[in-house]
Amino acid sequence: MDFKHRTYRKQALRSFAVRRIRDRQKEPGKTGEIIKKIIGFLASYRMFTPKNAIIGSSIVALVLLFTAYNLIQGIKFRSLVFSFGKNLAEDEYGHTNILLLGTGGGVHEGADLTDTIILASIDQKTNQATLLSIPRDLYIENLPNKKFQGTRINNLYHIGKNELNDEELGINMLEKQIKILTNMDVHYFVKVEFEGFKEIVNSLDGIDVNVPMHIVDMEYPIGENRGYETFALEAGMQHLSGDMALKYVRSRKSTNDFDRSKRQQLVIYAMKEKAEKMGILGDSGKIKSLYDSLSNSIKTNLSAREAITLAKIGTQIKQDQIATYIIHDDPTKCGGLVYTPLRELYGGASVLVPATKNNADIHNLSDIVLNHPEFKRSNIKLQILNGTKGLGIAAETKIILNRICLNIVRFGNGQSKDVATTTYYLKTLDIPQSAIDALQEIIPGKISTTPPQKYLDLPYASDAQIILELGQDYLAHKLKDPYDDIVDLIPKVTTSPLTGEASPSKTTPSNALPTTQKP
Repeated sequence: MDFKHRTYRKQALRSFAVRRIRDRQKEPGKTGEIIKKIIGFLASYRMFTPKNAIIGSSIVALVLLFTAYNLIQGIKFRSLVFSFGKNLAEDEYGHTNILLLGTGGGVHEGADLTDTIILASIDQKTNQATLLSIPRDLYIENLPNKKFQGTRINNLYHIGKNELNDEELGINMLEKQIKILTNMDVHYFVKVEFEGFKEIVNSLDGIDVNVPMHIVDMEYPIGENRGYETFALEAGMQHLSGDMALKYVRSRKSTNDFDRSKRQQLVIYAMKEKAEKMGILGDSGKIKSLYDSLSNSIKTNLSAREAITLAKIGTQIKQDQIATYIIHDDPTKCGGLVYTPLRELYGGASVLVPATKNNADIHNLSDIVLNHPEFKRSNIKLQILNGTKGLGIAAETKIILNRICLNIVRFGNGQSKDVATTTYYLKTLDIPQSAIDALQEIIPGKISTTPPQKYLDLPYASDAQIILELGQDYLAHKLKDPYDDIVDLIPKVTTSPLTGEASPSKTTPSNALPTTQKP
């Protein structure tokens, strides 16, 4: 579809940001040890979308599948790992990137919508993992088949599998868009259906969750377009079956996204506690049942040997070694790099659009959080000082860097307004060179290990490890806040559909624009 640009009025943008903030404020034996580590790995997945509970169990499910199978066959798990494991593909940073996908499954028309999309980057050398959640409503325009126009990113797999009769193409289209969006290579994918999550809970004979508040959802979808039902759960300790646990983490009409994230975390921790109590691998019947159930709910391009290697890595990653991030629409916070354009421009549908052209800020975010996890691991803190005559330069730069998840602890004017060269003053020598290189890619500047004494004393003193003093050279290529003159995409032709097939059909999935999407 062809689009033209028009400038979005600054006043409208400010109103959008204020409204967004206001809305947010209103929103209310050895084997046994191995499985504990595995379930602990599961518990460390703190993600932010309503259906992430199933993805939180995807890698764990793979681990359980191979562990269970080999225990049933009488083979020692650790021996198998070292004997038959295979090195995983890596990028130039030595990281393995895995696309984690969650679908509803079944036979209803929305069964193949990937409503959970997470890019996981795993560093085998440091046993660290970083998870970046991609919003399912992200608008995608450039599709490989002219039969299809713009659509949400969670519809790509459905289009490939069901409309073009090529499931592999559906995965490939999704991987390609993730590459365009993040500038990251995707080495593997793991797709898990809701049934896999439910079976894990049921294999534990249900879980006990201390529900913090009464929840009522009058429009919980029954499935297969059979309408809606009311889902309600009282506050207090509740015993949840797999079906109830899934409803608890999926419910959209009861509270907001942040509350759903908290509910998902409660369920995952409850799963961890129950599995530890039961000693699940000691029950061969449950192991066999779990294996048989999950094998039909998971699809991946990991080979058996690669999955075994991944299983070994999973047992070594600790909870505090996993960092989670999300791309979202709050411009005041880390990851706030997309926005919701006017619905009338997209046939009345609600979609998300990147704030910057060519996804420049999302590329920076991905580079910082996925390629350079040392920023999070070392808790690198920055202080920004304006050494130019420009007004508000430090404040504006702070906002932009905060969005790509850099930790800015202080900002303000420098002592001089005539600084010629932008300089990074290192207050400590233990900052990884890779982190310094990443910063210079965003804002070029020279490096100095001897900060001026004036910046170490009051009133400039701070706990920052790096002081970034912006010089006159920065003004020629300074970072520009896209929310100052954001553009709306306006269709030249408004009579044709915006997504799916050129004409509506019975096979059009539930997220096809402009149809309202299900939870």
